Amino acid sequence: MPSVELRDQLINYVLAKGKTDFFTFVKLVAPELVADFVMGNHIKVICNRLQRMADGDLKRLMVFLPPRSSKSLICSKLFPAWYVGNNPAHEILSVSHSDQLASDFGRNVRDIIRSDTFMGIFPGVQIRADVRSAGKWQTNRGGTYVAAGVKTQIAGRGAHVAILDDVMSEEDAFSEAGRRYIKEWYPAGLRTRLMPNGSIVIINTRYHEDDLAGWLLENANKGEWEVIKIPAWLDDASSKLLDIPTGDSYFPQWKPNEILKKDEEEIKRNNGSRYWESLFMQNPVAAEGGILKKVWFKKWSLPEPPTCDFVLQTLDTAFSTKTTADFSVIQTWGIFELHEQDSAGLEYDVPNLILISNVKGRYEYPELRAKAQELYEKHKPDALLVEKKASGQSLIQDMRRAGLPVLEYLPDRDKISRVNAASPLLESGRVWLPVKPWAEDLMLEAISFPNAAHDDQVDAMVMAIHYVRESWRLGHPTDPEYDEEAPRKKATYWQVN
Repeated sequence: MPSVELRDQLINYVLAKGKTDFFTFVKLVAPELVADFVMGNHIKVICNRLQRMADGDLKRLMVFLPPRSSKSLICSKLFPAWYVGNNPAHEILSVSHSDQLASDFGRNVRDIIRSDTFMGIFPGVQIRADVRSAGKWQTNRGGTYVAAGVKTQIAGRGAHVAILDDVMSEEDAFSEAGRRYIKEWYPAGLRTRLMPNGSIVIINTRYHEDDLAGWLLENANKGEWEVIKIPAWLDDASSKLLDIPTGDSYFPQWKPNEILKKDEEEIKRNNGSRYWESLFMQNPVAAEGGILKKVWFKKWSLPEPPTCDFVLQTLDTAFSTKTTADFSVIQTWGIFELHEQDSAGLEYDVPNLILISNVKGRYEYPELRAKAQELYEKHKPDALLVEKKASGQSLIQDMRRAGLPVLEYLPDRDKISRVNAASPLLESGRVWLPVKPWAEDLMLEAISFPNAAHDDQVDAMVMAIHYVRESWRLGHPTDPEYDEEAPRKKATYWQVN
């Protein structure tokens, strides 16, 4: 067979495969868009998920990767072009935090469809000459592509596929008003535009825990969203996903370990750990924590807690079942003695604090009251501490009528000041958390403070620490007034009546 004929057959085979297989399409077209395009294992994973979306097997996808990972190239440029080629009568909506960024994506997709390679794969699909602006164009089969900023009116637009690429700027992510806007926009402005059985792709930089992605995941049904979360340094889950050793660079073909390490050092030096953790590690809080550090929390690895001499319950209340509302939290803490030895060889017992139970949920008042009674009966605490605020006042009164040992928590400082005041006891290594998922949840919220989406568990923990320290049930050795020989008792934040 003549070599020219064989070559033509191979070309036709590859082009035909590029029509049905998105990964093949990417390998054909990406090098034409990016001169130094480098293929990575993560790109193959993303292509696989987008293929499933096009096939109708996946409806909701989130993609979290470090900058310059080709995630926007794959998701916001190549995928919509390939999707249009296969579905030229469908509607696509592309949304970003600014009109300019959205229009840039639209221009790129339009240019791909006009390219010779695309026309070789999809010869019958063209863009109409009379509707071809970067932000809005139509195909010759009746399909449309609309690109818009998140604050642009999109009423009347539909979408078989909606692609949300960085719909929150860094400024909006750190603004409570900006986060609130996006949460209101998503169900009213975006979700209602979706066609029946339509699909959504979110490509997101995780500046803040309570960004759109964080909010959606917190309130999603189990399995509703598939998430590709790949940090720059691979953890166990992403290592398995990419088939690259844990702790290595996620993109060794482009960022080998030694280069990624230099990048990390430079970024942390110039921008801080939080920037590195958010953009590169897909973790909106620095691993070591903010005000409270991860290493301060001691791990209790035994299956059961120790015998405790004093048990305290703290309640941070919020009466609402709305998904955007604060949580009600009921924590049970215990004081126990650890046998230690000083440098002189003298043995002594040191009081420590351990979390026994941590219950978090959104309850209306009757359900909260029943839950509080249930946990009191289960743990039989010596004291119940409830913050005296609007949502806690009814609970205080009802529990007192039931004969429970309720104390009112009366904070006289802001939250950050209270957390700072609690930090010395944590730093001393005398606060223990069991190796349980609900304790891990508290720890992550604590090290994220004050930038976490919620701080209800932190409030309840700080209540406990303040009580045991201010009542001298568990003092800190560096306290200027601390005297182990004659502990004193004072009540700053609570009262019995």
